[in-house]
Amino acid sequence: MKNKIVLLLICVLLACGCSNYRELDELAIITAIAIDKSGDEYELSFLIANSPKAQTSSKEGEATTTVFSGKGKTLTEAANSVDSKCPKTLYYGHINAAIISEEIAREGFLEIADWLLRSPETRKQFYLMQAKDTEAKDILKIVEPLEATPSQSISSLIESNINSQSITTTISYSPFIEKVLEKGYDPILPSISISGKVKKGSSETNLEKTEPAGYLKLDDTAIFREDKFVGYVGRTDSQSINILNDSVSEIKIDFKYDDNDVVFTSDNIKTTITNESFNHFKVKVKGSGFVSEVNGKIALEDPSVVKKLEKKLEATLDKQLNKTLDKLQNEYKSDVVGFGNRLYGTYPKRWDKIENQWNDEYYPKLKVEISSDLAIESSGSLNRTIEEVRS
Repeated sequence: MKNKIVLLLICVLLACGCSNYRELDELAIITAIAIDKSGDEYELSFLIANSPKAQTSSKEGEATTTVFSGKGKTLTEAANSVDSKCPKTLYYGHINAAIISEEIAREGFLEIADWLLRSPETRKQFYLMQAKDTEAKDILKIVEPLEATPSQSISSLIESNINSQSITTTISYSPFIEKVLEKGYDPILPSISISGKVKKGSSETNLEKTEPAGYLKLDDTAIFREDKFVGYVGRTDSQSINILNDSVSEIKIDFKYDDNDVVFTSDNIKTTITNESFNHFKVKVKGSGFVSEVNGKIALEDPSVVKKLEKKLEATLDKQLNKTLDKLQNEYKSDVVGFGNRLYGTYPKRWDKIENQWNDEYYPKLKVEISSDLAIESSGSLNRTIEEVRS
């Protein structure tokens, strides 16, 4: 009797496994999506993992992914159009990146947010990015030698740049929506573009070249006002925004000292923002690091020289942060640092009276004092050149 029960359990488990396998084999697993506008219609593109055909093994040179696109007056209609072309059931549970076009971003992200939110299978932690100087669907087509799929390339690109340079930021769907809906905050998005030709970069032969004909690259940071895209800022401003938001892992700051180019590197930067009054904030940046590069001879072993370097470094960073903040306040009128949110928390009744005029009238006139306190703790003997070492 005992043996019969064990045998029955084994049969049940095997039957379940076979059933799940057949179900998985019938799914078109979406790993990334792109949303464009085509006239007055939405164009929705899905990057789908290309599983081996039934009863066969994958062929050499066979594409690992496929892009299906569909159009419609609504995103649901566009998705249904894709569904009618795809021989398998679309599965949204493994999306790790969503790319939106500039046109979609200018019209307002909330126009499409509802469709993404209501899909029951979709995890809301996928990366959200904006396509720059290209259609969003073309981003999904680029194949690169270092990653198996374009969606993995996008994820790796973001994560590596965050960890090494702090010139971009990790934005997933849920935090972006939170910033849009939160009082006194405006969101940002990293943008992504294509270097080279889309047609050549989307071919599998792109993997066979020592220098790819087309590849993805992180580009400028997209600045939003509420849920609408208003413009881009470059690498330096992007780094400044991350510093002001206290969201840097490692930074490199270039500055001049006696006509020499110096690079300061730090993974220990902390920013604090204090509210002095309703229209006055103080921003303090404190940290330490080392001189990672110097173009010329500087007596880095001399404490007095190091002190001068620190003063020059602090002045450089203060100027950089003030320049970025001035652009945000007066050119874009976008509060991506969340000064308004802090006022809302401290002066809720007063905030309610000026909330609708914050970005246009009050935010541009906000007084913000920025001060840096940076220590150079390790400099080594970089003043000894190769010629000195050899002599």
